[in-house]
Amino acid sequence: MAETMHRPVVISEIVPPRLTVLRLRRPSNDDLARIGALIGTALPTDPNQARDGAVRVIWMGPDEWLIVGDTAPTSAIEEAATHAAAALCVSVGDGRCVFEVTGPAAADLIAKGTSLDLHRTLSAADRSAMTLFAQTNVIIDRPPGLDGYRLIFDFSVRDYLRFWFADAVIEFG
Repeated sequence: MAETMHRPVVISEIVPPRLTVLRLRRPSNDDLARIGALIGTALPTDPNQARDGAVRVIWMGPDEWLIVGDTAPTSAIEEAATHAAAALCVSVGDGRCVFEVTGPAAADLIAKGTSLDLHRTLSAADRSAMTLFAQTNVIIDRPPGLDGYRLIFDFSVRDYLRFWFADAVIEFG
């Protein structure tokens, strides 16, 4: 019988799910509720929060969210924001990459690349943060059921982050 070796950290590039950015200028509570009902997940309104339902919604700013997963057409989402001063909903998945960092040492590896206090900022599965990681802009997310972190970032830094991880993971075996 072959012995299974447990690695303290595993870095995997995954096929990005559908990613959609939603921006609303001065939305009303009715707008937020209507859009939440349309996409099947309430929009989080507190910083660094994420919510799960039919899709995962990550708070990116007071007027911006990232919708992760298949959702209503962008035009339908924009139309649901009838009271917002402006609404924009754009699919951004083709320009993004996603790495998952999992395992018992995942937090230690992520901590090498960011100044965030992971225990305070990203301690639970309903948390996320936009931050600098290895000197690049990323979203670090803690989806439920994932023993680690998901990093969402611009495709243009994909190779750079691959090399950064290859170098940073050496100390973890």
